[in-house]
Amino acid sequence: MSGVVVIRLGLTPGDVQNWAAFNGGETVMSGESQQLSELAERVVSKFDDNTVVGILPGEQTAMRTLPAPPRQSSKLLSAATLLLEDELALPIDEHHVATARLDDQAQIIAVRRDLVREWIAAFDDAGLTLSVLTPDYSVLGGARDRGVLFLEEDRVTANFGDQAFAVEADLAEPLIAEFLSRDTEVSLGVYSAPGDILERNPHYEHLGSADAGVLLQLAASKAAAGQAINLRQGAFKPPRRKLIDTVRWRRPAAMAAMLALFGLGAVIADGIREGRLAERYESEAQRIHAEAFPQAAGVDMRSHARGVLAGGGGGTSFMALSDVLGKALANHDEVTIDRVRFDVDRSAYVFSIRSVSDAQIDAFRQSLTALGAASSETGGYRRSGAFWVGEMTVSL
Repeated sequence: MSGVVVIRLGLTPGDVQNWAAFNGGETVMSGESQQLSELAERVVSKFDDNTVVGILPGEQTAMRTLPAPPRQSSKLLSAATLLLEDELALPIDEHHVATARLDDQAQIIAVRRDLVREWIAAFDDAGLTLSVLTPDYSVLGGARDRGVLFLEEDRVTANFGDQAFAVEADLAEPLIAEFLSRDTEVSLGVYSAPGDILERNPHYEHLGSADAGVLLQLAASKAAAGQAINLRQGAFKPPRRKLIDTVRWRRPAAMAAMLALFGLGAVIADGIREGRLAERYESEAQRIHAEAFPQAAGVDMRSHARGVLAGGGGGTSFMALSDVLGKALANHDEVTIDRVRFDVDRSAYVFSIRSVSDAQIDAFRQSLTALGAASSETGGYRRSGAFWVGEMTVSL
């Protein structure tokens, strides 16, 4: 079973407030304060593949907004660092700066480097890979004309799109008043206890209770949609996960040949038990070969795989193009592709592409060009919610 595990973190590494595990948007496990190592034992035993999300207290971060950000990621990071340099209590060199593009602006978040490093180490020591580390205000959403408040006793977490924070209640009052006084018509969605006075204010809409389960659910939804600002960027970028699907479409000919030869060797080597294992490998090799080379149906897959690998035919083009696509994607974490298809007749990949801005898609295409691949749009790109989506064809 796969899913999303969300852990609300405390002020110090190892301090866990509460957590929940979700599958298909539904809560399947949850708990209160618990050591990361104990949590890992419970989660790993239930989930084969999971995304682990850590929610960091917003008080430990600083968020700013950069209008009209540069298109290039390196220039955006430089501008973000310059913007924050004179506003932080500690030197900028002691901070990790993360960025996220939202419409025509960029959100910039600074957090102490040692804090991020310590949390990653704490998760690693517990046997958990921290996939996403994000401030609690990031999971609320929010926009310049539609803010979101999360009211917990004497603490307020807020996201106004271009401004977000987590502070004590009395410190939040002037910030909320400032938001409500903006020139444009604004409103606030509020998570709070039932009967809170804010419910009777026409500017406010009650969204639900402000309990831990709600915040964890919001974080799981944002993480699943790729909308939570991930502080694991740059030097703290998590290692790329090797998914079986990636292996399958990047090197099908090599896998077919390898599995076929392995299966043949198993039959010769160890008799009946290994023969049964070889049959399973043989079946898997046949499946991979048929998916990658439908035009070679009925042909001995061993001979065909060897010919493809040693020849210069379409299979070689397939693998070369796969390598180029993989290298280009490695430099653009903000770009997501799915529904990948390989057009054998044209030796080209056709896939759906998604990103938070069209500028990131253009940068991805530039990387493909630099690697010797040609890319073309299929019907252009369009906005769909918070993302730009479209179809792309890539060939050598």
